Amino acid sequence: MKSVLIYYTMTGNTKTIAEAIRRGIIESGEQSDIIRLQEAYTKDLAEYDLIGLGSPIINQKELPNVTNFIEGMEGVDGKHAFAFNTHGASPCRYFARVVPAMEQRGLMIIGWKDWFCSAYYPVIPKPYITDRHPDETDIKEAENFGKEMVERSRRIYAGETGLIPEFPKGKEYDERYNPPELWPRRLPEIFAEYGKVMAEAEFIIDKEKCNYPKCTHCMDNCPVHNIGVLDNFPVFHRSCAMCFLCEQTCPNGAIEIDWEAFQKPHDKLVENWLSKIVDYLEAKGYFRRLVRREEIGWDTPFWKTKKPPRFKIQ
Repeated sequence: MKSVLIYYTMTGNTKTIAEAIRRGIIESGEQSDIIRLQEAYTKDLAEYDLIGLGSPIINQKELPNVTNFIEGMEGVDGKHAFAFNTHGASPCRYFARVVPAMEQRGLMIIGWKDWFCSAYYPVIPKPYITDRHPDETDIKEAENFGKEMVERSRRIYAGETGLIPEFPKGKEYDERYNPPELWPRRLPEIFAEYGKVMAEAEFIIDKEKCNYPKCTHCMDNCPVHNIGVLDNFPVFHRSCAMCFLCEQTCPNGAIEIDWEAFQKPHDKLVENWLSKIVDYLEAKGYFRRLVRREEIGWDTPFWKTKKPPRFKIQ
């Protein structure tokens, strides 16, 4: 059996999990390649028997580059696959979107799994609720998941169709990944307010700090190719995924955003939803808290505590 792990990562969390899954596959005696999404070719997937695809969650879902990659998959009909992700609160609708999309390409989904990880979104508090993940326990869990996927794939290829898991849908999915009781009445209003701020957001480039054309860091790493050139200078289009990777990782801190405008609606979002959903998942045994409640930096959002570049792309 030949397998491949394809992953997209920003801060390195998803890469860490992908590498651990791969170790589990190799320890099971199987060959496994590992490829960054940016370097993967959909036409090459036909040579693999087992395909794993993972990425972080941004704004409650997968990034468009993941969706585009799935839509471009070729020669995968009947092959086995699994999905995984990393996040700072909940898988939300990630699996509900990604798993059916992979099935539509002809893949047989034999598993899915998520991991809580440290989060570095500019307006979240620092320290954050899920910081210090992934730890050794998470990594071991990922290795075991890799072993489980290999063993399940072997047996299914051998004819044991009873091992194919049924993907949860509707209420069953929501109770595990998106609990409806944690959606207060005001949440749609808060999301609408936050969405309006996002839609009106402007990315301003400080021409004194920007080193284009010598530096094309933001263009090279934008997951949706949203940054182009106009009048020999970078310009932002309107297809932005609002991951803020450009602002957070610009080597010269040349990209500016009005974070004060984002902070107010996001604080409401954290108060009304994010912290509660993590508490719920902890009570259900899905989450291990490594940051004590009194440590959470509710008054110190990431953009205030760390100037760009806030982290380096892994």
